Amino acid sequence: MMTCRGIRGATTVRENSRSEILSATEELLRALIEANHLDPSEIASAIFTVTPDLDAAFPAEAARRMGWNRVPLLDTVAPHPPDGLPRCIRILIHWNTDRPPSTVRHIYLRDAVGLRPDLQQEKGGQEGAGLVETDPAPGAIAGAVASPGVSGPATIVVAYQGESGAYSQEAIYQHFGPHVSAMPCPTFEAIFTAVEEGQATTGLLPVENSQTGSITQAYDLLLERDLRVVGEVKLRVRHCLLALPGTTFADIRRVRSHPQALAQCERYLKHRGWEMVPAYDTAGAARELAATREPSTAVIASALAAQIYGLEVLEAGIEDSSENTTRFFLLGREEPPPAAYSKTSIVFANPHVPGALYNALGEFARRGINLTKIESRPRRNRPWHYVFYVDMEGHWRDPAVHQALMGLLTRTAFVKLLGSYPAAPEVNDHAD
Repeated sequence: MMTCRGIRGATTVRENSRSEILSATEELLRALIEANHLDPSEIASAIFTVTPDLDAAFPAEAARRMGWNRVPLLDTVAPHPPDGLPRCIRILIHWNTDRPPSTVRHIYLRDAVGLRPDLQQEKGGQEGAGLVETDPAPGAIAGAVASPGVSGPATIVVAYQGESGAYSQEAIYQHFGPHVSAMPCPTFEAIFTAVEEGQATTGLLPVENSQTGSITQAYDLLLERDLRVVGEVKLRVRHCLLALPGTTFADIRRVRSHPQALAQCERYLKHRGWEMVPAYDTAGAARELAATREPSTAVIASALAAQIYGLEVLEAGIEDSSENTTRFFLLGREEPPPAAYSKTSIVFANPHVPGALYNALGEFARRGINLTKIESRPRRNRPWHYVFYVDMEGHWRDPAVHQALMGLLTRTAFVKLLGSYPAAPEVNDHAD
């Protein structure tokens, strides 16, 4: 299976007309094709995003005119572009390729070169100038993980599971800011691979939800793979009812979303008598509605998904519980320094003898270390034996924590330090 890499590009036009948009889009596509030696058969999909002052119907038409007839295309509008650049066309290409990350070229043309002030390759700044960004080599981005709590330059790439508009992507923007590059991955395993192979600076892995508990697959991967936990993010999940522009509540007959999202909004949906239709993903449901324009249908997804796919938020915060929060781990290679409030996560296994767990946990109790989470999981290679995941307050370099871990080593079959990291601030579950 080939890796899916993202290729970005942007350009501007002088006026909102079909001919101008087609011409500028074709110019951008040709530049991307030439720089990356693209074959349309290798493209999984392409998303065009235009500013509100442009007609979104034309960029995909330009791609079709150039022969991209079998590539799934989507035109969307960015309601509030953070950079404020007018008459701008952006593209994100999902490229199926085994070529190394260093071969990827991102192209910025005309006034869009101003979107990348961190790069120094501009050609005079006049209209028509081009800016080519090369993805950093794996070794060049490893150091960026050392300070995961700081909004960094666009060279920070954060891998997450899901499609564009997923709640994980919302968590990335909450933590890093809107200008970080978010890299969608099909599976949790792919997050680890993206960071290990240098395609991403760091990964965002959901590990726990306040309503549904721990995500067991995520914890299994933390044990099996060798990335460190370098940060923590907590996202207050606010489900939104999204529909095509112009849709009213009276028009809706069915609501589509991930089964967990439907369950978390069950009282709201039953009160209105709408049919609940399961989908594989919240953001995927939003993308499909934007593409198919299915009448009488709404979806439950994030407000970010509404912006990306040009849908309208009919109502926000429709979840039945106001205390729906998801906790994420940031994954990387470098260890962050101790913070004002650090946490440490470990996993260990005990000998199968009476009192083993009691004695192991006593190492923390005797030193006054507060454990914020403890959970057992089966050991895959030893039936009816278990490993224990523990989160605690403090950094492993703190004397008490260090001594407790040394004591734990003498009482357990193995101990794996998953990471010490800055703790996320508590979420205000009842925020408006």
